[in-house]
Amino acid sequence: LTFDDWGTDASINKLLYVLRKHKANATFFILTHNVLKNPNLLRAIAVGGNDIGAHSDMHKPMTTQNVHNNTMRPSVQSRQEYMQDLSSCYKKLETITGDVSINGHPALTRYFRPPQLTISKMGFECLYDNGFSYIIDGSYSTHDYDQTNLQGMINSIKAAIFDENGKVRNGAILVMHMSDSGEYTAVALDMILTANDQRK
Repeated sequence: LTFDDWGTDASINKLLYVLRKHKANATFFILTHNVLKNPNLLRAIAVGGNDIGAHSDMHKPMTTQNVHNNTMRPSVQSRQEYMQDLSSCYKKLETITGDVSINGHPALTRYFRPPQLTISKMGFECLYDNGFSYIIDGSYSTHDYDQTNLQGMINSIKAAIFDENGKVRNGAILVMHMSDSGEYTAVALDMILTANDQRK
């Protein structure tokens, strides 16, 4: 289970409640440009036993798609700007969660999820030059920010984590969001995890 971006106390605490209820943990990929306004919320995520990864400071993609000819365009940022964004992002996360440990390992990871899940050679180089060790994509995005009802969100999660025989997909990485726009994410996840608990 992974969550991207950033949100308010209301949206994130609902997710944290569901994870605690089911003794589940997730990786939170944090968009950091507003995180210093609510550092206690980020700290609560880490103290709750969840891994913290980076999702950039300003959410500018490494590359964008040209819809006219289906090619990839270079980043909207220069190498220097991108290096600064990554450095700033990690420093903010480290300031707030750098001292938090989960079962003997740091909550703050060197994992990075690229904005819009797009990558470029320059982006790779900048990430590794900033000390990041893994670039984490996802096997399925729920598009929870676009879901218009609870059943749609439930169906999206099911499609991501269960195969056609109803078995959990090994190695599935589910991309969700912690923002307020994911109105049905916490409730749907609670229902899916409750059903999963009953299968044991």
